[in-house]
Amino acid sequence: MSTNKSVTLLNNLKPRLSKSRVQVKLIHSWKQTPPYANDQTLEMVLADETGGKIHASCSRSHMFRTERNLRIGEWAVIENFKVSGVGKGKFRPTNNQYKMTITGETVYSKSHHQDDSIFLTLNQLFVSLN
Repeated sequence: MSTNKSVTLLNNLKPRLSKSRVQVKLIHSWKQTPPYANDQTLEMVLADETGGKIHASCSRSHMFRTERNLRIGEWAVIENFKVSGVGKGKFRPTNNQYKMTITGETVYSKSHHQDDSIFLTLNQLFVSLN
């Protein structure tokens, strides 16, 4: 059995890749209660070392563990998550065509990677899709 420890860049994530491993920096997070729903979610924007960004989300049941393991401005390695297409909403937090969902099987590891490049910020993050 192979123990490939390589990481996938966020722009290369696809729903069919079920065993992806990403190294990311949390650059923004917020809690949201969707309309007509009672359950709050944790929404996040993650960036990789190339500046690729993706919208990530987790349900209330995984919120505490996610907040404990992912802190704004820190790098982490994430494994065992789901990737799906984003909806056709007019506004979305990144221009990535996919969204990451944190599950109960998601594993977090500390990363020793350090990069504070300007493209790893929220500048020009919110994209209008017409």
